[in-house]
Amino acid sequence: MVNRKRCTQKEIGIVKEVRGKSNHVTLMTVAYLIDGVEYEITEKLKYKGEAIKIGPIPIGQRRFPVIGTKKVMDEVEICYNPENPAEAYIVGNDGIWTA
Repeated sequence: MVNRKRCTQKEIGIVKEVRGKSNHVTLMTVAYLIDGVEYEITEKLKYKGEAIKIGPIPIGQRRFPVIGTKKVMDEVEICYNPENPAEAYIVGNDGIWTA
């Protein structure tokens, strides 16, 4: 578990992989470079929902990642712990809905 309070430095990372799992959880792997050393983190993407309506009547729900749709080689912002650069998280990937 990442201690976000210790992650005080920001950097730009590159999306290396985005993959869905059988239980509809999407995992994103991001690579970032700190002092010439490459690190990787993998996180479950968090989602937000939007009602699909016909007029005023809801008929379903659409979900999409809170950080937007990302693909391999896209840039994302990460925060990392300067004392331990392997400890990091994807900025904006906040929420509780993962599936």
